[in-house]
Amino acid sequence: MSTGGYSIRDLVQCAAREAGMRRKVYPNRILTGRMTKKQADLEIDKMDAIAAILAEMEERERLV
Repeated sequence: MSTGGYSIRDLVQCAAREAGMRRKVYPNRILTGRMTKKQADLEIDKMDAIAAILAEMEERERLV
């Protein structure tokens, strides 16, 4: 699996950072009607899932 030249750890940190950013940005989008709460929750949940999958990959890689 190609990681585009990035370490899995870098990708884990990026995904976690992005999830945090979404938690800060999305409330304003909800307030201004550009996004529903349900949409925001789904997008944050997906990014959390990406971070978790990458963290599992990193753990498996460490054990090999």
